[in-house]
Order: sequence, then C-alpha cells, then structure tokens
Amino acid sequence: MVSGSPSQESHRFETENRHLRETIAALRDELERMRSDEQARLQKALVSAEEEIGQLKGMIRALREELEHRKIDNDAQRHLIEQAAREEARQLQGMIRVLRERLEGHEER
Repeated sequence: MVSGSPSQESHRFETENRHLRETIAALRDELERMRSDEQARLQKALVSAEEEIGQLKGMIRALREELEHRKIDNDAQRHLIEQAAREEARQLQGMIRVLRERLEGHEER
C-alpha cells in the first residue's frame, strides 16, 4: 500500500472532514426544512379542522333552533286541534241532548 506524504494525507483528511461537515450541515438544513414543512401542514390541518368544527357547531345550533321552532309550532297546532275537538264534542253532545228531547217529546204524544 502506497501512501502519500503526511501533508497530502492531512490535506485529504481536511478535505474529507470539510465534505462531511458540509454534508452534515446540508442534512441538518433538510431536516429542519422537513420539520418546518410538517409544522406548516399540521397547522393548516388544525386550522381546517377548527373551521369545520365551527361550521358543524353552527349547523347544530341552527338545527336545534329549527327543531325547537317546529316543536313550538306542533304544540300550538296540537292545542288548536284539541280545542276544536273539545268544541265539536260539546256541540255534538248538545245536538244529542236536543234530539233526545225531541224523541222523548214525540214518544209522550
């Protein structure tokens, strides 16, 4: 094995050492860029999720309000129907009473 002079060896080691330091620096930069990109993607995903959550909460609130309005409307409508049914029953009972009285009046003759 033939080796060069100590100064050539030293120069080769310095060159290799510099090359390795540059490679390490480049890899660190790349790793930092990847971390930064990942943080940006994560932040974007979080913002998107928060927006969607806000929209869903708004939709839930609107649906609850609509449901409550429909319940109020249905209760009012049911109350009117019940009131009309009671009035109709009262009128029918009055008619029955009048018809009985007429029948009883005819039977007495």
